[in-house]
Amino acid sequence: MKAVALRGAFDSMVIDMPAAPLPRGSYGTFGYSEEEIEREAIRLQVAIKQPMRWSIEICRSLAPITMEINRLKEEKGVFLIAHSYQTPDITYGVADSVADSYALSKEARDAPEQTILFSSVRFMAETAKIVSPHKTVLHPSPDAGCSLSDGISAQDIRDLKMRNPGVPVVCYINTSAAVKAECDVCVTSSNYLRICERLPGDRLIFVPDRFMGSHLQEHLRGKKEVLVYDGECEVHAEFTGKKIRRWKSSMREHGIDLMVLSHPECGADVLEESDIVGSSEVLKDEAIRLASEGKKDIMLITECGTADRVLAETEEQLNLIGACVMCRHMKTTGLEDILQALRDPTPEQVIDLDPVIIERASRSLDEMFRLAE
Repeated sequence: MKAVALRGAFDSMVIDMPAAPLPRGSYGTFGYSEEEIEREAIRLQVAIKQPMRWSIEICRSLAPITMEINRLKEEKGVFLIAHSYQTPDITYGVADSVADSYALSKEARDAPEQTILFSSVRFMAETAKIVSPHKTVLHPSPDAGCSLSDGISAQDIRDLKMRNPGVPVVCYINTSAAVKAECDVCVTSSNYLRICERLPGDRLIFVPDRFMGSHLQEHLRGKKEVLVYDGECEVHAEFTGKKIRRWKSSMREHGIDLMVLSHPECGADVLEESDIVGSSEVLKDEAIRLASEGKKDIMLITECGTADRVLAETEEQLNLIGACVMCRHMKTTGLEDILQALRDPTPEQVIDLDPVIIERASRSLDEMFRLAE
């Protein structure tokens, strides 16, 4: 779903984003009083900071579920983490920590709790299991995939290595555990340029994102040859430089100097039009920083959840202008899925990886930690 415009905060906000999710069924009150439900509804609305989209009525309907999830977390000793692209009722209603997949996996590893519930897509929960093999990792939505992760297999990596013997294979973190196990080093959207620069040799293979790979080719031109796999994020592939130029031109006609912040999973023509390129966490932080410096007209070229986080985590008045695209995979998980996984997880909701895969995949992540320093 594309957003057409987002202006300011609170009452001036206009955005074409997915509607706030209502409960999928009747769950009752779980025994909570009207006063408890009202306090929780107000807490949710204040935290989310989008009262037009997340009305008090919607927050009231969700409040019993968020309270019950938070009660079960404490009772069962569960650390609940959520990716930035999850819906605000999850990120601000029940999550103990919200960030990108790399940061969250490290938090899962370091948390004292022995059970981790990862509200995200599958590869992220697998990554958490790789770095925390002794912990129980729950993933509420087993069918929540990723176009990048689902577009490449371990056999694809083996074939690439056979055709290019001795050439190191670099995999973006948006890959399955089985793929990570076949690669030499894993990277994220915030460290892939630095790590690839530091790899020995004058050739490397980058998988699976062709857009990030193209950006890497340009960055290393004259230094290294970069062989790129033909995969893409279906969300970020929606953005084009032409669309951004059209938005910039329209804004200039109204005297607005638009700051464009883009995720590196976008194409080269998008990045050329961008003022800042970075991970979802970087984009959120930079948007908030720009607003604090008076640069309030901002276009976020990434998944819609980043806009939700910017709105919730800044006190500045700002104008988020332009477009965002919703990830259908990230938006698969609802509060009901989390509640069910906490109550009685199915075998499919428990991340179970072959110990050999964990051992081999952990090497590629360990190498990332080493080279990123």
